[in-house]
Amino acid sequence: MNRRLKRRGEFFRLPWKTIFLIPICSCVPGLVAANDLVPTDVMPPPDVVVPQPDSFTPYAGYGVNYDSNLLGLRNAAAAEAMGIGSNLSDYTRRLQVGLAVDKSISQQHLTANVNLANVEYERFQQLDHMDKNLAANWNWHAGPHVEGNVGVTYSQGLTPFIDFHLLERNIRSQETAYVDGSWLFHPSWRVHAGLVHSKLWYDLASQQPGNNSQNQTEVGLDYLAATGSTIGVQLRHTRADFPNPELDTGAPVFNGYNQDEVKAKIDWLLTGKTKLHFLGGWVSRKQDAFSVRDFSGVNSRLSADWSPTGKIDVTAAIWREIGAVDDLSTVYSLNHGASIASAWKYSEKIRLVAQYKYQKRDFSESLASTALGSPNQNDVLRNQALSVIYNPTLHWQIQLSGTRSTQTLNGSPGGFVNNGVMLNTRYAY
Repeated sequence: MNRRLKRRGEFFRLPWKTIFLIPICSCVPGLVAANDLVPTDVMPPPDVVVPQPDSFTPYAGYGVNYDSNLLGLRNAAAAEAMGIGSNLSDYTRRLQVGLAVDKSISQQHLTANVNLANVEYERFQQLDHMDKNLAANWNWHAGPHVEGNVGVTYSQGLTPFIDFHLLERNIRSQETAYVDGSWLFHPSWRVHAGLVHSKLWYDLASQQPGNNSQNQTEVGLDYLAATGSTIGVQLRHTRADFPNPELDTGAPVFNGYNQDEVKAKIDWLLTGKTKLHFLGGWVSRKQDAFSVRDFSGVNSRLSADWSPTGKIDVTAAIWREIGAVDDLSTVYSLNHGASIASAWKYSEKIRLVAQYKYQKRDFSESLASTALGSPNQNDVLRNQALSVIYNPTLHWQIQLSGTRSTQTLNGSPGGFVNNGVMLNTRYAY
């Protein structure tokens, strides 16, 4: 109890200095996909505060969540084996404060969003923590044909219990700095380039082999059709370094790698109500130490946005691509998946959102051996959510969501089932 009181005192004292000393540059929250009318990867849909032009918008929120299987355990027997009893569920309370900024100076556009959230658990109090998020972006312009972005993002929070199932406070921190620019050298042609530096690290000592930094460079060329569609090609190189070795059959292995990509990018305005998005091509990853974990093959993602009426939006996607395992290991999976989401504006104040995602993960191409901490089973993940979003006033929002997540292991017992209910409210001043 004394620890909680101390953390609450810290929440209402020191962080306020952090909020108001941040430079006023701009932020776009990283949870929102740029092309999705309805998010399909974030469930339930994120509550993103979008400030009015040239404004400062403080906001505050409070939420109560229920998880039937917080740690993603197989069953009550697995919980008893961990010494936590047979009850898998827990309640979470979340208190959040934040500030969103939008500022234009001539052609320059600055935005920012920063928030802090104090998260407390009813049963598993050792997981109590504070989430910290910052995103800032400067959309710069140098005349009518040259523009780009400079920005930073930072997030700190508890690692999701998808591939990590221990009752330990595994805090994950991520930071990114980026700069990009584009030149419209012809009414129908645009060239662009960008640099991204990112870092990820864990507080929990057992997970620190997953700490890494990445440097990414990208160049591309786009053809801008008169219809509003875009067809282009992009080249990307990524250098990843993992300073802490992973133990594989007792031997330390440094898991750095180089990855090169050549992809086509298409944004096609099929009709006034339908947009198609495609990004796909060849990806080659070369490991520094374990060549058996190298990857070479096609990655692709196709999505569509459809607005059949002024009140209904639908987003659907299918993909085949390699992905990290919640960043807990450099072992990757080859993912095949599909998702669909729909939003229905029932009235001016009420919106309903339904989401579903299916993903099959195959680790066989990357598992050279039974590396410590690495997943050793192929699996299928299913996530679904139904949300009701109610805006009593222009500034006040209430969101009620029900979620269900399942993991099924192929060829062996295991996996988990988790049902959740979330009630959140937020007021933007």
